[in-house]
Amino acid sequence: MSGLVPNARSRRIEASATLAISARAAALKAEGHDVVSLGAGEPDAPTPEPIANAGIRAIETGDYRYTAAAGTPALRAAGAVWFGSEFGLAYEPSEVMVSAGAKAALHMALAAVIEPGDKVLLLAPHWVSYPTLIRVAGGEVVTLPAVPEQGFVHDRDAVARCVAEHGIRGMILNFPNNPSGAVATREQIQDIVDVANEHDLWLISDEIYATLLYDDARHISPAAVPGGRDRTVVVNGFTKSHTLTGWRTSFLAAPAAVVDVCARIQSQVLGNPCTISQAAMLEACKTPLPDEQERRMTAFNERRNFLVDSINAIDGLALQAPRGSFYALVDARPICEARGIDDVAACKQLLDDHLLASVPGSAFAIPGFIRLSYAADMTQLEKGVARLRAWAEADKR
Repeated sequence: MSGLVPNARSRRIEASATLAISARAAALKAEGHDVVSLGAGEPDAPTPEPIANAGIRAIETGDYRYTAAAGTPALRAAGAVWFGSEFGLAYEPSEVMVSAGAKAALHMALAAVIEPGDKVLLLAPHWVSYPTLIRVAGGEVVTLPAVPEQGFVHDRDAVARCVAEHGIRGMILNFPNNPSGAVATREQIQDIVDVANEHDLWLISDEIYATLLYDDARHISPAAVPGGRDRTVVVNGFTKSHTLTGWRTSFLAAPAAVVDVCARIQSQVLGNPCTISQAAMLEACKTPLPDEQERRMTAFNERRNFLVDSINAIDGLALQAPRGSFYALVDARPICEARGIDDVAACKQLLDDHLLASVPGSAFAIPGFIRLSYAADMTQLEKGVARLRAWAEADKR
């Protein structure tokens, strides 16, 4: 038998925690169990009909051949218009490219701007895939611990100290945040951009939840404040807002020189983003659906309010109201400490004993917390809360 084995770098790459939990929940469902899946962040609403029909038309008319690596010229131009009209970001089509989902766009961005050994700062809590994407690009991960007492948004001094202490070369930002739903204010974003300018850092801004906002929250991109545009790579799109999850599409926007490099890398890694999905994404750019978006946000807000009220009524659990996205980051530290378990064991108990799929906070660099997705209907959320309560009260019976 050959002594050949996969390389050392591959052993540093872990499977996605959310996908692994979804797979376990799916397996239990296949066995006939009544599992409530609040793990993966995938809206329960279908892709809006005009957008889905655009993909169907592409197939029917034979529009399914290779495109340019950076996406079709029409979609890049439409993306530039969308960034301007939706977020006030002025980009030329040459500064916008299309990729196969936010994860692929983040990979292209990191591959383009990170040198081997560069230290990249993550502000906890952060999405589970960021550390691995950084390592794949040859970078080293530095994590600034979460600050739930500050609404999960770090202050300028803490970021500046960490940058100086570790010799940081780049930073990934994510607002609205997955998993906390935190939304940074303009002043907080400006503070981070000022630190980036002082230390000459790249900023990669994952803004895939930018249109999913509640109450008075406003999304501000670091590319929109003074000093931010020329050092920021923005990743955005319709994946979460329009249920284009499986279509695998996204935009990457940055200075033209960065986009050119990202497109060249993508030409070797992907070839081009799915042509059929590009047709659907073009329709999403060209056809605003305000009534559909209002309906979705009304449903998400109802679910958010239900979880905030219900979970905060359970002894040992606490939930700060999310200001964006569709995730509830539940503080389960009192229960974990009382039982002598960590959040990973807590989520295992929830799934194995109560058939509730959730994601441990440790996967997001915030131990003792549990993430629930409320991209599910109220019936599932009501069942999920009942099971969460049963778990929380198990020791009291």
